[in-house]
Amino acid sequence: MTEPGRRVRRTPEEARRLILDTAEALIARTGPEGLRLQDIAAAAGISHPLILHHFGSRAGLVRALTQRAAEELKDRLLAAMTQPEYSTGEGIDRVFEAFRGGLAQRLAWLAMEHRDAQRGKPPGPGPQAGVDGDAETASILRQIADVLHARRLAAAPPGQAPLREDTVWLVHLVAAVAFGDAIYGEQLRRSAGIADEEEGARRFRQWLAALLRDHGDGGQPPVG
Repeated sequence: MTEPGRRVRRTPEEARRLILDTAEALIARTGPEGLRLQDIAAAAGISHPLILHHFGSRAGLVRALTQRAAEELKDRLLAAMTQPEYSTGEGIDRVFEAFRGGLAQRLAWLAMEHRDAQRGKPPGPGPQAGVDGDAETASILRQIADVLHARRLAAAPPGQAPLREDTVWLVHLVAAVAFGDAIYGEQLRRSAGIADEEEGARRFRQWLAALLRDHGDGGQPPVG
């Protein structure tokens, strides 16, 4: 805590990081309601105009938060995919874990906030052109597909190299399932009558891993 009335000197990078860290903490506690600039400023111990100085508007802050969450997801997924050796089941477990800890919820909330902000955005380039979180988010799975496809090509028997499109669909499938599971998997399993939550989640990941192994053994067409 700083002394009352004492001004804390921060670099622009430190100020931006403080604002983003505070906003993320508030979102984790209250959901999208935590994106009120007044609340963020009060929690960070800064002025409301300082947030506008660094991000331009609430929409600018949402874009920065979206980019940050996208970078975090990318780092987690790349870390999961670039281990020297892992089984299909281990890979599934790591991808599912990457979306946990509130990251999937934060990405979903920010996506909705960003979409709403874009609806009210005037046409044509503006001061935030090129700082849109959509491009960053869209490139994540493409990079993951690059890593996975290289592994699949290296492991494929001669004449049985998988198609790039097949790898893209596999990445899309696993990411969509892991994302949804992190947000609503517990409720869906409960509604399906799966009593043991932890064991049910583990068995589902095992089932998904077996499904993907079967696909890899003969489900994808060779390159002709």
